[in-house]
Amino acid sequence: MKLSANVSQRTSDQGLKLINVDNQAASLELSLFGGHILSFVPKADNRQRLWLSPDAVMDGSKAIRGGIPVCWPWFAAHQQPGLPAHGFLRNQTWHIGRIDDEPNRTELVLTPGQVEGEGFDGDADVSLVIVVSEQLSISLVTRNTGDTPFEFRAALHSYFNLSDISQAQIQGLSGEYIDKVQQNSLQTTPAPYTISGETDRIHLSSAQKVLLQEDKDQTTIGSAGHDSIVVWNPGPEKVRQMADMPDQHYKHMLCVETAITQGKSLQAGETHILTQTIG
Repeated sequence: MKLSANVSQRTSDQGLKLINVDNQAASLELSLFGGHILSFVPKADNRQRLWLSPDAVMDGSKAIRGGIPVCWPWFAAHQQPGLPAHGFLRNQTWHIGRIDDEPNRTELVLTPGQVEGEGFDGDADVSLVIVVSEQLSISLVTRNTGDTPFEFRAALHSYFNLSDISQAQIQGLSGEYIDKVQQNSLQTTPAPYTISGETDRIHLSSAQKVLLQEDKDQTTIGSAGHDSIVVWNPGPEKVRQMADMPDQHYKHMLCVETAITQGKSLQAGETHILTQTIG
């Protein structure tokens, strides 16, 4: 079903509503379940930027493994047992609020079904603004609609596509990071920054540009409105515990996430925008 000149909607065999954007600059696919971007391919090089697990559960029963999950209003595990990791928006059905379509630029505005849930007491509006052009821009917009402040955490949990993680390097990060694999100890960012084994690192960094380099391929990752860049890969041992990811596919992905991990306090009437750009 056509929604505009470059945007169409279809229902997958497993019942998910999928949105396809195909303009002169790039193509993109997203699932309305989770407001979850699954694919982004710029037409300048026709190279897939995102990794999606071939074993991802795509029937709406659990969050999708790969692409760009939306984490909100908390990041990682909640202090209260039994609540879903990374918040409740990635397990909701989102809706298209607006489409602005031009030959080489398409903008979609998505809103979740609801912004209330156990573990979060604030009054908020949330939207996801997606711009598909030569670059992909994703902005998670949070507005405090209540009379009192609230604190939240969030992330654009992007999984990037790699041929071989052993050949990949990250450029643009420096200083110390919190190593969640090593009991939250502070470690120094390696140079060159390569990945070997399980990796779960919170770089308390305001870096606005990170490069993911693999041979001649380079992906540019821009960030704004964040307090952290998170780097994650399950490694060869932890991946065996993950039913929705094949054992060898840790070699073909790396998460570089634009995130708020330290908490952001939003005053009544205030708006915050967390943005990641991918080129």
